[in-house]
Order: sequence, then C-alpha cells, then structure tokens
Amino acid sequence: MKKANRRNTDIFSLAFLDIIACGFGAIVLLLLIVKPDNPASLIESININELFSLQDQKDSLAVELEKLDQIELDLQEASKSTNKLIDKSIQNLISLKQQVSILSAVQDTLNVSQQTLTEEMERILKNQVRDEEVGGIPVDSEYIIFIIDNSGSMEQPWKLLLKEMQNILDIHPQIKGIQVMNDQGAYLIKGYAGKNKWAPDTISTRKGIIELLEVRSNWRAQSLSNPVNGIKTAINNHYKPGRKISIYLLGDDLMNAGEVVDETIEEIDRLNIDKLSGAKKARIHGIVFAGLPNANLINYANFIRQVAYRNDGTALFIPVTGHGGWVDCTSAGNCGWIRD
Repeated sequence: MKKANRRNTDIFSLAFLDIIACGFGAIVLLLLIVKPDNPASLIESININELFSLQDQKDSLAVELEKLDQIELDLQEASKSTNKLIDKSIQNLISLKQQVSILSAVQDTLNVSQQTLTEEMERILKNQVRDEEVGGIPVDSEYIIFIIDNSGSMEQPWKLLLKEMQNILDIHPQIKGIQVMNDQGAYLIKGYAGKNKWAPDTISTRKGIIELLEVRSNWRAQSLSNPVNGIKTAINNHYKPGRKISIYLLGDDLMNAGEVVDETIEEIDRLNIDKLSGAKKARIHGIVFAGLPNANLINYANFIRQVAYRNDGTALFIPVTGHGGWVDCTSAGNCGWIRD
C-alpha cells in the first residue's frame, strides 16, 4: 500500500517537472527567435509586472479608441446637419436675390415717372411709411397744394374730403410748406395768401387747417367747379425751378364738363410745362368723390384721369353712398352761402 502511494507521487512530480521544463524551453526559444543577437540580455529584461502594466494600458487605450470612434460618428452627424443648413441657406440666398432682382425691376419702372429727388427728400423718403388708404401716390414732393371744390355739391362728401386730406398729410410726414385754395384760387388762410408764401409745416398748422375746414361757413369763397383758375394761381404764385410741388384736386364734378373737358385739359398742360426745360412744374393728383352715376360725373372722372396721367399724378375715386352728384348753384336755391 505504501509502495503504491509513493509511485503515484513520483509520477505526478515528474509530469509537473516536464511541463515546467517545456514551458521554460519554449520561452527561451521565443526569445532566441526574437533577439538572437543577445539572448542573455533579453532574458534579463523580462519583467512580468511590466507585461501586466502594458496589458492594462492596452485595455485603457481600447476604451479611449471606442470613445474616439463615437466622437467621430457624432461629428459626421453634425457635419451632415451643418451641410443641410448650408444648403438651405444657399437656397434662401438665391430666393432673396431673386426677390431683390424683382424689386429692383419694379423700382426702375417707378423711377421712370418719379421726379428727381433732392438729397433732403431722399433722406425723408428713406423712412417713409405709406398709407394704404391713399396708396399709389408718389410722396417725393417738398410742398403740397390742395385745390378744393367747395361748391354746394360737396356738402355730403365734405367729411370724407377732410379725411382724405388728413391721409395725404400723413403720407408726407415732413415737408416745407402747405397751401389750401379753392378751384378759383381763393386761399383758405389769408395770412399766407400770395406769391411765394407758404403755411409752415407744423403740427398746429396741419391741425388748424382741418379744424378750419370742419366748419364750412369759415370759407365762403365762390366756387365754379373748374380747377383751372386754382391750378393757374398755384403754379404762378408758388412754382420755382427745382421746387418739388404736388397739387391735389379734390372735387365731385366739373361745371359744363361735356363742353370744356378737352379745352380744360389742354390749358392745364400749357400751364404746367416749364418752357425752358420741358419738365412738369408740379405733379397733379386728382381725388374724385363719386356719387350717383350721371353724365357729368363720368366726364369729370375721365377729366381727372387724363389730368393725373398727363401730369405724373395719381387719380383716386372715393365712393360716397347716397351722394346725389352735381349741383348747379346757378339755379339751385340753397347755394348762396358759397358766394363772397
């Protein structure tokens, strides 16, 4: 029994020694293959702790490499998003350039009929806000003259007339002078009547004009419902070369329109041409307060269209509900208040 136990122990011990010897031999052989020149020094340099340290560093580097790979993926996604934004920005820029091109073409068209602007008016127009109620009227003038038909037929649309005058003043926030006269050239404000005289453009002046006109009896100047004399007075008394003037005709009819339309238009053309330069002395706009249809109203509307067209102006038509239209004060019995 004892003999058997000793034999088993010996076999185990020999096998273990064989394994150790073979392992050591393999290591030596590897070292000889890697560094055959100096095997002794290589064996001496083996440090097990360093091997484990290097393994730990490898694991740490693998983790860092994985993080870097994820960062690269994130950057690629961000780059795709950035490229999409760049593409969208390029499309927006192309669209804006197209809009600018269209606006430039529109501006060029408008400039054909626009008066030459002074530097001061360019500064004023830079921040100009247009009022839609009187949209389409050029606002490049430095002086405004209202020529008003204050005959009996204007009784009903009078409040609308005051509203439109206020709208016109609103789209000219800063000018140099204002004048108000009737179709025969009679001034509303006597203190500023006459050649080269202008009511100053102040808040109180604007307010005072509207308040004065609110009471029609404050202005009893005779009207003949034909603006030629008013235009003549306005141009002769207030035009100077280089002065930018807009004349606004406000009315609802033209006396004997069927007979005098062509003659009146031609006379206005002659009055409003500077013979030296051939340029228009003033823009002439027309605002028609349109009542019930009648031949006189139709003729008057055509008259205003032609006058505005020939004199670089705009024609506006304001409907007046229930307005009876033309009243001939030479035969009507209740028009005496308009005579001096």
